[in-house]
Amino acid sequence: MARRGIDSITLEVLWSRLVAIAEESAGEIIRTAFSTTIRESRNFALVLLDTKGFLIAQAVSTMPSFIGAIPITARELLKIFKPNEIKEGDLILTNDPWLGTGQLQDLTSLSPIFYKNKLVAFVGITTHVTDVGGKLRSPEVREIYEEGVQIPPCKFFSEGKIDKSLLQIIRQNVRLPNQIEGDILSHRAASQIASNRISEMLEEYKLEHLEVVSSIILQRSENTVRDAIKKIPDGEYRFQTLTDGYSEPLIIRVEVRVRGSSILIDFTGSSPQVDRGLNAVFNFVYAYAAYTIKCLFFPDIPNNDGNFRPISVSAPDGSILNPRYPAAVNGRSMVGHFIPSVIFGALHNAVPELVQAASGSPSWSLNAAGTTLDGKPFAGNYFFHGGQGASAKNDGQSCMSFPSNTSNTPIEILEHMVPLLVEKKSSIRDSGGSGKYRGGNGQQVVVKSLSETPILLTFISERTKHPAYGLFGGKNGRAGKITYNGRPINPKKQLVLAQGDRLIMEIPSGGGYGDPRERSTQLIENDIRNGVLSIEKSRKEYGTSGNLTNSDL
Repeated sequence: MARRGIDSITLEVLWSRLVAIAEESAGEIIRTAFSTTIRESRNFALVLLDTKGFLIAQAVSTMPSFIGAIPITARELLKIFKPNEIKEGDLILTNDPWLGTGQLQDLTSLSPIFYKNKLVAFVGITTHVTDVGGKLRSPEVREIYEEGVQIPPCKFFSEGKIDKSLLQIIRQNVRLPNQIEGDILSHRAASQIASNRISEMLEEYKLEHLEVVSSIILQRSENTVRDAIKKIPDGEYRFQTLTDGYSEPLIIRVEVRVRGSSILIDFTGSSPQVDRGLNAVFNFVYAYAAYTIKCLFFPDIPNNDGNFRPISVSAPDGSILNPRYPAAVNGRSMVGHFIPSVIFGALHNAVPELVQAASGSPSWSLNAAGTTLDGKPFAGNYFFHGGQGASAKNDGQSCMSFPSNTSNTPIEILEHMVPLLVEKKSSIRDSGGSGKYRGGNGQQVVVKSLSETPILLTFISERTKHPAYGLFGGKNGRAGKITYNGRPINPKKQLVLAQGDRLIMEIPSGGGYGDPRERSTQLIENDIRNGVLSIEKSRKEYGTSGNLTNSDL
């Protein structure tokens, strides 16, 4: 029989065990997935859910947006597939942006875990694959039908047997069928690991199910979160920011309403949805809004659905943060990644010691398709990140993805997968916004085509017109830009690269925090020695270079 109560020590052991199981299962995805976006950039998430679809534990080093969205997706899938219709060995799959994480390239699966012939949990996985057919990922698209193959909720595996007809439909509609098939099969491999480990844990602790463990974890987390929110002064806090948009800027407005132990985040007043791939579906927006509150007030609590209970999010129907089908959504990060910075902006006077200045990301990526030097087709996404915003106690990190948590694509991987020569990849000195604590620097990436055949390129990029803001006297970061053969180009449009063509990407930097004149001399000197800051800028914006001169360098 299941235990009616669990003591605190045992609960902590079980909780840690669940996190470890999720982490081990995520490792299986890294080992078995085919796409570089998954293996190298860690663009995926794996979570463990209870039988009702509520998040219990997550793999640690995975995507915040996916973690927040997967439980929502799971609960919607469980409305379609009733408990008596779900069998051991099933794997339910979809890439529906409105059910999932907001774009067709994100494949989400739900796999049941059975113990002694009873359903005890689910494994939820989202992976960002490199290609789903359609037009190469670009904000130029006008509706979702251009973006690739749509997979409605279906059983990709049914009692352990693959749906060969569905697999063939997917393979027929993508550029790299073997790669996509391998990515989907990695879901299966990871789910099997999780199922085995959960069964072993239940057997070891003489438990029949996870209901008691889940209930206690969620309730304790909720209580802790509510206690943290109570420390925020009640009130309405507002902010707005501009994104580059496509042909004209888009507005993101937010009002954060704090009442006791609850928070409502309302995006009323944000721009209407647009006929380009810049719309962010509500699940994606909710995930990043909840993630922001977690970063601010309870960063050390392991993620689970208890964290989300005190947080409500709303966005106008038909807006860029809650678009109607069949809106184009494949560039949703170019809007959705602004969610943390706009919430930080709203709360900067309420909790100045906790917020950070705006970051240079939304994450940038180079999307490429063509033919390799040995005649094989390729298509892939390759990530390059800007500078993080500074905070009240720390400089922003350089060349780091915030808030997406993806890794920069290594040069070796890019050159191996695409016939491009990386001539330079370096941090951009002086780009971070000045402040008592400075923003992180962006990076410059210079590539040249080696291909005798054309390479089709598109970009996921932002902050080329509206740089990351600074706070409390901190300076703005530096805007980004892309140069093609020496001339600036519109990064929202497709580009065809011929042999010998050169591309320079300058990724934006983060904003500074506090008056630059209050920065310590020691930090200034360290930045100069490390090549982060020039003596010229240190004297101009900080008023000193310490005891250093150009002859010292």
